[in-house]
Amino acid sequence: MRPQFRFVFVVFYFTAVLIFTVYLRNANNRIFYQLYTLEIEQSWLRQELTHKQLQVENLINPAAVSERLGGP
Repeated sequence: MRPQFRFVFVVFYFTAVLIFTVYLRNANNRIFYQLYTLEIEQSWLRQELTHKQLQVENLINPAAVSERLGGP
């Protein structure tokens, strides 16, 4: 009876290890996807910020302001 118990224990142990490995791999893929998505969003926001900064600089540029006011 003892050898059967050991065999069943080993089978359950390896099954648990394999299930845990699959779980960790899934978690790793999910975290990698979220990180990649956030990096893309951050890049897009950085580009948008640069565009907005250029618009603001164009509005407060002394040459542009004097042109709008009809100055020299």
